[in-house]
Amino acid sequence: MFPMKINKKIEKNVIRIAFKSTNSERIIATNQSSKKDIVSICRSERQIQKIVVMRISFFAFVFSLAICAYSFNNERDNVLVLADSTPNLSKNKPFAIVQLFTSQGCSSCPSADVLLEKIEREYQDSNVYVLSYHVDYWNRLGWKDVFSKKEFSDMQYRYGSKFGGSSVYTPQAIVNGKIHFVGSNEVKMNENISKYLKTTPENIVTLSEIENDGKQITFDYKIDGSLSGKKLKVALVINKKNTNVKRGENSGKMLSSVNIVVEEVAISLINKSGKESILIPDLVDVADSLSFVGYIQNSSFDISGAILEDI
Repeated sequence: MFPMKINKKIEKNVIRIAFKSTNSERIIATNQSSKKDIVSICRSERQIQKIVVMRISFFAFVFSLAICAYSFNNERDNVLVLADSTPNLSKNKPFAIVQLFTSQGCSSCPSADVLLEKIEREYQDSNVYVLSYHVDYWNRLGWKDVFSKKEFSDMQYRYGSKFGGSSVYTPQAIVNGKIHFVGSNEVKMNENISKYLKTTPENIVTLSEIENDGKQITFDYKIDGSLSGKKLKVALVINKKNTNVKRGENSGKMLSSVNIVVEEVAISLINKSGKESILIPDLVDVADSLSFVGYIQNSSFDISGAILEDI
């Protein structure tokens, strides 16, 4: 059932191959005697002058206290602002991003989908981000994958060129854009994740001010580190979804997938910060739980930073 001869270098369990802040005001009130009262109390011009001088001195003293209080509060607020604007160095931790190319029409893919979910669960306290890209080239086998997109197939072919081949296969896992292997191979999956969790990232990605109006999602982004030759890619994912497959090689099976990429945008990094948006495709249901996975990728497809944010 292969489209063509299998490359010997590809692992033996590969089944499918294809080509192609604010300040508060304080008001200090002082009871003042009227001029009439002062005259009635003070019997001489000298006494009046003395009281006036005393009153002026009192008000000067009160005014000085108010200025000091305002300055103290203002400086305190400034300190708080500076503290809030200090970069969160805890984000500068090693990460691993696993991109799985899969298909509901491929009989060898369900085991890889199950492994991806296991990886997400076991590494939930680490900076490990998983992405499930559903390709479209196996739709001809009898079942059209509801999450498949030609763009994801094209993306996999570009990776294929990077790795020196003219073929692609499913399930294929790629870690940090640098190494690939059969997506159901748990040993290699853990080995490569462990390897990259020991490497300090070149970039720190921050996604914030995320707003969902039901049609599109807007967000602010900020990148620390070199931007030379790099792009920010932001994937909109459905956190988990089950599909009842009715035809094809997986007919009769209920397939479960995690972090299914349904849309992805690529942002050219002219500036280190900005605002962008991503359209919500029709296949996303109101009840679906969504997240963003943002990652920095250079022209060689190496990934140098990543982050996940719930929506």
